[in-house]
Amino acid sequence: MKKGRQTLLAVLLATALQFAPAPGSAQALTKVVVGGAVTTMQTLAAYFSSLPLELYWKEEGLDVEIIGLPGANVALQALQAKKVDMVPGTHSALFALLEKFPDAGLKTYFIHTSALNSLPAVLESSSLQSIKDLQGKNVGVQSLANSQVPLIKALVRQAGGDPGTVTFLAVGEGVEAAHALTTHRVDALALYDGLYAAIEAEGVKLRELSSDFVSRDKVGFNAGLIVRQEDIEKRRAMLIGLARGVAKSILFAQTNPEAAVRIHWKVYPGTKPRGIPEAEAMRRSMMPLQARLRNVDMPEGLFGNATTAQIEGYMNLMVEGGLLKQPLPISMVWDPGMIREINDFDHQKVIDQARNWKP
Repeated sequence: MKKGRQTLLAVLLATALQFAPAPGSAQALTKVVVGGAVTTMQTLAAYFSSLPLELYWKEEGLDVEIIGLPGANVALQALQAKKVDMVPGTHSALFALLEKFPDAGLKTYFIHTSALNSLPAVLESSSLQSIKDLQGKNVGVQSLANSQVPLIKALVRQAGGDPGTVTFLAVGEGVEAAHALTTHRVDALALYDGLYAAIEAEGVKLRELSSDFVSRDKVGFNAGLIVRQEDIEKRRAMLIGLARGVAKSILFAQTNPEAAVRIHWKVYPGTKPRGIPEAEAMRRSMMPLQARLRNVDMPEGLFGNATTAQIEGYMNLMVEGGLLKQPLPISMVWDPGMIREINDFDHQKVIDQARNWKP
């Protein structure tokens, strides 16, 4: 890593530490730093941020500190530079890094978002019924540099359409994106589950376009807990504890999403919507979390797992969209060796805890 990038990374990390949630008593606990790929953990991220931080990581013997970093690339650079110990990141960013630097030594060992969570969406009343119908249409994205652009091109090509006929327009997110869709400046949006939920929370009904090419059994492996290979070899107990805390948090949030939101508000007070009634704030916050949880599967009955077919399908989609030149060896990106140990906890105890949780 060049000196200028190292200096920038050091400044970003120092700034992030100022705003990280204050850790509690850390006596006899193993210190771990998690580098989030966003500066603020929104409610949809509760199950891999605030919930394990508040409820489970300490009981796993870990004193975890979460710092927010501006983007997946910076977070992965911090991981590679040993400034953080884990990144809950997207695999498109990991693949791009590993294709450029095959010896980077970064790998995923637990999946926190299984299904492809960025399928295109249209108004519920739209005449568009399939991904192929996007050819010749205008599609709104957060920015023209966003990964959804090549993804949509790949999806249209797989569906038998001509991706060269699709026009992409930058529409941002939230109200701006919703306005572009409802005023028919764009025919569809290419965002992701949490942003779609935020738009629906404003009363705009959406419908995702799907296809057999991206069914859950064929394409998965969207995002996971990314770590250094050397830690898989040398810090196994720590990594199992980190992922087990996330697995427990998924189950807790699935059982009692309202409690998950309240815990998130406690850890990250700035994420609670202001100036509206409490019930409305809860509704708006819970919808993105529930939307994300619908994309968290349990392949073969195991939290954090992925099948070979899902991983190959995801990489083939990245190749089709031009994000990868060719599929990477699965062993380069995925280590499932700890999945069963991670899932070795009392599920009913977590369910009861969630059902009985009191603020």
